[in-house]
Amino acid sequence: MIDVFHTLTETIKKYDIIYIMTHKNPDLDGLGASICLYKIITSFKKECYIIDAEEQKDRSVVKMYELLQKNKIEVNLTKETTVLQKQMENSLLIILDVHKAEMVESKKLLENSKHVIILDHHIKGTNYIKETELSYINSSISSVTEFMVYYLKYLNKNVNPVIATIMITGMEIDTSNYKLKTTEKTYEAAAMLTSMGANSILKQELLKETKEAYLKRSYFVNKSEMINENMALCIMDDSIYTPKDLAEIAEQLLQFDKVEASFTIGRLGKNIIGVSARSLGNVNVEEIMSALGGGGHLTDAAAQLFNKTIIEVKDKILKIVN
Repeated sequence: MIDVFHTLTETIKKYDIIYIMTHKNPDLDGLGASICLYKIITSFKKECYIIDAEEQKDRSVVKMYELLQKNKIEVNLTKETTVLQKQMENSLLIILDVHKAEMVESKKLLENSKHVIILDHHIKGTNYIKETELSYINSSISSVTEFMVYYLKYLNKNVNPVIATIMITGMEIDTSNYKLKTTEKTYEAAAMLTSMGANSILKQELLKETKEAYLKRSYFVNKSEMINENMALCIMDDSIYTPKDLAEIAEQLLQFDKVEASFTIGRLGKNIIGVSARSLGNVNVEEIMSALGGGGHLTDAAAQLFNKTIIEVKDKILKIVN
């Protein structure tokens, strides 16, 4: 990755203003990496902003912002509408943890940006963002946080212990507590963040959930069904959930005997149905989600379908897997 780090650094230094953006419904991997990159860019004496989500639903992300404020760690956040009012001729947009235009936080900002960098760890789909200054999409790394840790090492830089804690938490979430997508490099990255002061107690605070949330998830897990001899499926009710809500249930289903792959279907918005898929490795859930227009990894994938009902999406999955 040395060549990528060199190109990334030299490209950043060419521009006056850098904007960092991740996917819709951002998580701690995308945002932890964004904050790390923000600190790196500002250390280059460059003006930098992170695109703030229009709606923040992930409880861990809400806690993260409270933690940053409590520890007086400044991060410049800006909204899509504010950026679109500015001249963007000599600005750079860096997109983290996603490489598909329909999944970024602001599609308008992407369309208005002439200079774009993509850094992602998901399997490259066919509808990836093209015409970039740099595109590094590597599904062999566990998370975009892992990439950022090695970028810090390349630059011989560290981050604040609070930021290190946010990053290690994001990496832990993305790897399902290091059960999926991990390599020797993943554990080395975790060790490096620990050496920067990542705090395990603070990490647990970020991961804590309410009793109500736990019981509600247990209710849906109990309602799940086997759709064939080795795949489990859970269908949520008609409330609106986050991708993380769906992912947690899919991951929990893998704990049960004979379950090799799992799927959770739920509503992510008024006209958006989400599917979260998990596998122990014997079933390629990325192929299944790609057939739905999504993507991801062999063991961790997802899809979003528009203007469909939950039942219609269930029928699509059943048709694909059977």
